[in-house]
Amino acid sequence: MTAFLIISVFIILFGGFLYWAYLPDYRRDPKEFWRTLIGMPIGMLLSILGFGALNELIKKWAIKDKDEKNNI
Repeated sequence: MTAFLIISVFIILFGGFLYWAYLPDYRRDPKEFWRTLIGMPIGMLLSILGFGALNELIKKWAIKDKDEKNNI
């Protein structure tokens, strides 16, 4: 019962964090938001495991649209 309560509190805190921290980014550009949300943990994991080249490819994928908009 105690473990369930602790896990529930963490889930609520994490949900609140996502809502207040990422909602402005999502409203600004939903496509970029999902790329960041997916790419950031994968890139961190790859860099920890020593795959720096794959990390750079994911970074380029995540910010692709931003670079194209700035060049126009």
